[in-house]
Amino acid sequence: MRQDDQWKSASTAGDCTGRDVHVWKMSLLKTDAGFSCDSLSADEMKRAERFRFDSDRNKFVRTRTTLRGLLSRYTGVAAKELTFSYNEYGKPYLRTPGKNKALFFNVSHSRDIALFAFSRNCELGIDIEYMRDDVQCLKLGQRFFAEQEYQALAKLSGNALIRGFYRCWTRKEAFVKAVGAGLSFPLDSFAVTFEEDDRPQLIWTDKARFRGTCTLFPVLHDEKYLAALACLGDPAQVDFYHCS
Repeated sequence: MRQDDQWKSASTAGDCTGRDVHVWKMSLLKTDAGFSCDSLSADEMKRAERFRFDSDRNKFVRTRTTLRGLLSRYTGVAAKELTFSYNEYGKPYLRTPGKNKALFFNVSHSRDIALFAFSRNCELGIDIEYMRDDVQCLKLGQRFFAEQEYQALAKLSGNALIRGFYRCWTRKEAFVKAVGAGLSFPLDSFAVTFEEDDRPQLIWTDKARFRGTCTLFPVLHDEKYLAALACLGDPAQVDFYHCS
């Protein structure tokens, strides 16, 4: 499993080249209102203003500002100058890729952690979830998961049921985000493995919706969070870094 001692210092990160994928982790515990938001667009500031609570607003600002900083690092374009476009389901893309190289990216955050994923080679999706112990695992699994996933989940109980549910959920969400089809891609139209191992698999999909290749990776594994990465291709290497 991906443990904290396998996350490298930001100072060791090079460019994301070839078939490599870079994943960055950032703590959102420091959400002081003084965090600079100079690089954000007017649209992003309007989105920030919609949050009811200051803590949520500050987490959004910190996540978006860090995303722009990382994108600037990979593209050579100033963070403030980066512009985005979105597909019909809301998945973001860079209008200003820089360095004449494609750059795919995805972001997820939950409670006090944000994750960022980058690739030059393939579409990707990442998802992190804070594991609540009051979640109705079987009810949600029956509603949203493929039948074989639900049947496997129903054999679990206690903490194993909660962790199994979130392993399945994060892998499915990461895959849907990588495809970029949003709610038009039902979670029960494909199935993933959710055993506690380092080699999760996409078992099957509705071929009318997806015919490509997807490689799944566990990203974060601790007592409170689970996360997964989905790449629509076969990365040569996935590197993990701490945001300073």
